[in-house]
Amino acid sequence: MSMPQAIAVFLSMLFLSAVFLTTAGAMVYRLTPELRRRRELRWMAIWFIKGVVVPLVLWLVANLGISWSLEPFMPEVQAAQNNGGDWISEYLRVAGVGLFILSSYWTAGTLLWTVVRAGLRTQGEMRKDFKALCWTCSLGLFVPAGIILLLGGWPTLGLALTAVLAPLAGYAPVILRPMKMPPMYARAVARMKFGKYSEAEWEIIHELEKCEDDFQGWMMLAELYGNHFNDLVEAEQTILEICDQPKTTASQLSVALHRLADWHLKAGDPEPARRALQMISDRLPHTHLARMAQLRLSQLPATAEELREQRHAKPIPLPALGDSLDAGPEPAPTPAEQAEAAAQANACVEALRQDPNQAAARERLARLLAERLGQPDAGIEQMRLLLNLPGQPDAKRAEWLGCIAAWNLKFCHDPDTGRKNLERLIEEFPTSPQALAARRRLQLMISEAAARAPFGKPAL
Repeated sequence: MSMPQAIAVFLSMLFLSAVFLTTAGAMVYRLTPELRRRRELRWMAIWFIKGVVVPLVLWLVANLGISWSLEPFMPEVQAAQNNGGDWISEYLRVAGVGLFILSSYWTAGTLLWTVVRAGLRTQGEMRKDFKALCWTCSLGLFVPAGIILLLGGWPTLGLALTAVLAPLAGYAPVILRPMKMPPMYARAVARMKFGKYSEAEWEIIHELEKCEDDFQGWMMLAELYGNHFNDLVEAEQTILEICDQPKTTASQLSVALHRLADWHLKAGDPEPARRALQMISDRLPHTHLARMAQLRLSQLPATAEELREQRHAKPIPLPALGDSLDAGPEPAPTPAEQAEAAAQANACVEALRQDPNQAAARERLARLLAERLGQPDAGIEQMRLLLNLPGQPDAKRAEWLGCIAAWNLKFCHDPDTGRKNLERLIEEFPTSPQALAARRRLQLMISEAAARAPFGKPAL
């Protein structure tokens, strides 16, 4: 054999051997459980040295003919050396064939040992499926393996066994470690839409048995308890269990606790809602999620009474002078209504003692005094204090000045002062809706005065 042919044979055998060894390593890696893979890789390295490297070195040395007493093992190499021919080409061919035989036998043995060990760990239905796969691969590939062995003889026994075992090892992980399907909650959602909440609960629990740390399923279960069963204790316990799961992310924890706060606020109890939001800040300090929780926490009412008052807030007066100027006198409030208005006014006074610059509390106090407690002068005085507060928007200042003018005309029966405040409103805030209402009111006052004055001259 010429040198180029010998090199081609050696490289071909080297390539096939690399394919065998890589295939064996990949198959063993896939068939080994994840927790044992590092130890398995160490074992593979030792087994590779013992089963391939050491025999290959012995084979190469045995065919060198290093002394007269230790001649080459293969007759072709020995004959080439004795004839003084190009024995290197024969040596390369023999080395390539030896590497091919060693790698194919090593691959077959490794795959057989790995498949048998994996099959012994199976039980029940999985073992039946694995046996069916073994029989299928054995019967289906028996003929091709027999043809390989018949044509190549015993040196190709490793190749024939690998042809049977490689497909078996390739399909085995599908049976030994089947892919887990994600939970499907379509049936639970359908049950909830038809109002069958108990059946929906069992559907969710059944799906969670497939994946015990599924965030969506646990949230659906908690929402079922909180919104439909009205069992906030069980809903809170479910949310806390979600937060304690190691796979729950920071954003999922924040979503779960915000949802818990919503359920408590819906039930009219802000204190547990505050605890839920505070838990976000405690568990996720110095994060944007904690800052968002603190922002919402600062806006929550302190007591259940404040929450009810927010939900049943009285209508906000329109920013103009109002349509009640021309209405008749309102009915006198009942003693209960006066007592309620007085209690609300006292609450506003207490809030202003803590912070005199609370514009909302002072405005509410002014309206209570003027419109419900029969003290328009005191209400106007509070509005004037509001006008003198620095940094207030022009829209609010125009609204407050409009209220002063309206109270002058309606409650104090002082048209002169009311007219002056209307003119001031038009002068200082000419583009505001209150200025438009003030112009119409002034025109109406001029018309009424002209109708009352002799010879149609206005009395203004």
